[in-house]
Amino acid sequence: MTPELKNKLKLTFLLLITALPVTLATLSFNSAIDSGAISATSNKGTLIYPPADISALAMQDTDNNPVFKSFEEVIAALPNDEEYEIQPWLMVYVNGKQCDESCDERIHYLQQLHIALGKNIQRVRRYYLNVSGNPLSADTAEHFRVEYPSMGVAQSDQDVITANLAEAGAMLDFSQQSYVILVDPVGNVMMYYTEEQEAEDIMADLETLLKYSSLG
Repeated sequence: MTPELKNKLKLTFLLLITALPVTLATLSFNSAIDSGAISATSNKGTLIYPPADISALAMQDTDNNPVFKSFEEVIAALPNDEEYEIQPWLMVYVNGKQCDESCDERIHYLQQLHIALGKNIQRVRRYYLNVSGNPLSADTAEHFRVEYPSMGVAQSDQDVITANLAEAGAMLDFSQQSYVILVDPVGNVMMYYTEEQEAEDIMADLETLLKYSSLG
């Protein structure tokens, strides 16, 4: 068996055991909405279907290194199948301006939402994604470090992320408002929320996804 064929078989195997449950979770979520088990009102998240890849968010650290690789890149780098580690769901708060009082309030509510997940808290990780085009001020960075130590912080180019998500059919305008984006454990960018939507709306959808998914 050639190394190329072995890698393809390994990728196929891992896609089957990981992506399938998440896909079923998304399909189950849609089915629950269609059946009326979940209310499809305007105060719930908007599905991105088919989902975009996490690389569409172009998240970078302060040294401009990618924070996340695509699922295929992760798989290709594994020396063997046993070393694959299931990743958590991501709740990414994307802000195109400096973080003001309303921004901090939103982050605080997301923190409380995360805590309220209880036994599922380890299945989700929070991120603040700065797409303002300017680095965080020293005061803001210190405030995040002290008040939200479990929240990851990353940056991205606003035009790049807007164009990438537009290709997936998600027309988001980060120059006008912030968004909360959900990413599943294999890197599918699959749902977003606007500023008008409450943390309780995000909580309701997230609890449903965690219930139907065996991953993360």
